Amino acid sequence: MKTQADKKDLFDRDPARFETDKACVEAIVQTAVNVELFTIPLYMTTLYSIQGLHPITGKNSDLYQGRLWPGLAPTFKPGSGLSRNIPENEKAFNTIFSVFIEEMLHLQLASNVATALGIVPKFTELSPEKGNYAWTCYNSESTVIPGIIDFQDCYPESQGVNYADMRVKLDELNLSQNDLFLAIEAPEEEAKARVKEKELHKYFPIAPFNNWKEGDPLPMFGSIGQMYQCLWDYLDITYKNTDGPETSLWEKMYSPASLQQDIFNNVSPYHPYREFQGLETTIAGWLPDKAKEVVFKLICAITDQGEGNGIRKNLRASTGLQAVNPVNQASDVALKANYPSYTDSGKPAPSSHAYARYDNGARDHYERFEDIRDDLNSGKIVTWPTWHKNTPGPDKWKAADLMGTDYDLNKHPLPKAEEIAGALNRLNSPMLPGTQTIDTKKRDANYKQFCEVATGAIAGITTVLNQYWQNSGVGFPFPSMGGSGDRLMMCWAVFGQLPDLSVGVQPRKEKTLYHACQGMDLNVPPTTDSTCASPEVYHNCKGSNSCKAEGGCGFVQLVGQSKSCSQSVKVVQGGTNVQGGCGLPPPPYSAPADNMCKSFGGCAVPISASQIYPPFTDAQGKPQTVGAMELNDFIGKNHSVTRLPGQVIFEYGDPVYDIAWKAFTKVLESREEAEPVKPPVSDIRLVFPPST
Repeated sequence: MKTQADKKDLFDRDPARFETDKACVEAIVQTAVNVELFTIPLYMTTLYSIQGLHPITGKNSDLYQGRLWPGLAPTFKPGSGLSRNIPENEKAFNTIFSVFIEEMLHLQLASNVATALGIVPKFTELSPEKGNYAWTCYNSESTVIPGIIDFQDCYPESQGVNYADMRVKLDELNLSQNDLFLAIEAPEEEAKARVKEKELHKYFPIAPFNNWKEGDPLPMFGSIGQMYQCLWDYLDITYKNTDGPETSLWEKMYSPASLQQDIFNNVSPYHPYREFQGLETTIAGWLPDKAKEVVFKLICAITDQGEGNGIRKNLRASTGLQAVNPVNQASDVALKANYPSYTDSGKPAPSSHAYARYDNGARDHYERFEDIRDDLNSGKIVTWPTWHKNTPGPDKWKAADLMGTDYDLNKHPLPKAEEIAGALNRLNSPMLPGTQTIDTKKRDANYKQFCEVATGAIAGITTVLNQYWQNSGVGFPFPSMGGSGDRLMMCWAVFGQLPDLSVGVQPRKEKTLYHACQGMDLNVPPTTDSTCASPEVYHNCKGSNSCKAEGGCGFVQLVGQSKSCSQSVKVVQGGTNVQGGCGLPPPPYSAPADNMCKSFGGCAVPISASQIYPPFTDAQGKPQTVGAMELNDFIGKNHSVTRLPGQVIFEYGDPVYDIAWKAFTKVLESREEAEPVKPPVSDIRLVFPPST
């Protein structure tokens, strides 16, 4: 079956067709961004359905020593006996984690191709703001991978994959969901073989598309590889020019000074090496011919990692299906340096992140999901729904589940394991007063809240990405990636049910001051109850709190530092030790829940009861133990920011909520308002793990 353009179709094309060709390239590139983004919540949701526990660790930090949290994390050498988790669960988590990270790479590469072509990529087309950021593309009736294929057009079975019952939905890790993943990552020959012969005419279009005009829907590509092949063939188009040398579509669209973003091959003190030593991951600044070659190689990296083969240049032979080219694999040495691991007492440990990615890196995504299918058939993988089913009674969680070996050594002001276990059980099995009967309405409300939190967390990624490829001053929302995982895994762990991302966040109202956590409402009079944060502002990264007073917690946030945080140990610029009493220096920090504008204050709304301030150093690396935060009030109908005299002192090891409450009450004091009673910690704040 022919799937690539002939030379006569691409070269010496009528220049009058350029605008239409340009519009088609723009549509294909946005489809590529959508497809790569589409896989991320899908894989993440299944990834965090795998049952297990994990510690929270950091360099020289014993803040969470002896504590375990629901959900798995990457594991160094699964089955080595270093944890209580099921080895097959650890292996499956590592495998899907490695795919998830590479899908993030693919999204970055597709987005960089977009800006190199003068296209602004959009990241909320599948979860639009007008739909409250809900993901409706995943549902129990859908059979469509957007832009790629409708599985109703496939044979009932192909290469061991069940297409007859395939649905494009969020689900736990099981055989049918793994079949969906195999279908997404299908190599070219399998992608063709699965389609019924009478339906093949709908798929595998050849560029340039006949009779296509701007505004028309694109043809369905049949496979992700074919989508990129069509993009490359369009970029190969040249136009005849009677008045001079021929010009190419690539040269006419190429923007050499475009904004290129990179989270994989960037270099910093915390990320000292390029992860992909042989792969250029950005395009800007090259001469057109060199830039086009870079684009070819990075598109090949996408298809090589996913399907196991690259695209083909016009009139060149295919290399065929093969193991992932070493050029497209991350460096083990770089990963170990960039992503060090630590014990829960802060001592160095072998890098689990590096192990999960490098150990899987030589196999393409299709092969990795084939391995998972074998483990699923063995019956040894356990997901959270299975754990809930096999753990009887309303009190499924025990304090001992959350205690590590050194639990008694931890002296920090954390909730007790008994309190967290109790909160986990109450959220899933709230009882009607004075009975042992589950309050189903309350449980449904709890579950809906967790779904809203999950959707809000992912919206905190996509909305920031909309800005990230337009504004160099916007940082990548690193904590949102980890925080989104926390929100997804907690929904699975608490309820044994999937985080339903079709439940949108609650819509925001104009000229409304929202608040970051329970009880800290600065409206006059307060507009909400004291049980939680404003449900309109659930997020998990300071880069995605979108207005004043919405900063949550997690990190020490510098005033004026608007880029997203990427380290749990932040650097204090200036290195001044703050002492109590007179002569305090100007506060360099932004208080949680009292921040002056978007991106300041903190992250992770609502604030975990276990969130405590980590160690921090000055610019010269000198350890600091105390700092000062500024105070703001928000006046009038427009909530104009007014800087208040005074400041809030915080220290290493202070609970973040307590510091936020202190700032809140100082603002009330400046208004001469009575201090309210501090609310008891809510169950949702007890169960959510701290941001790291």
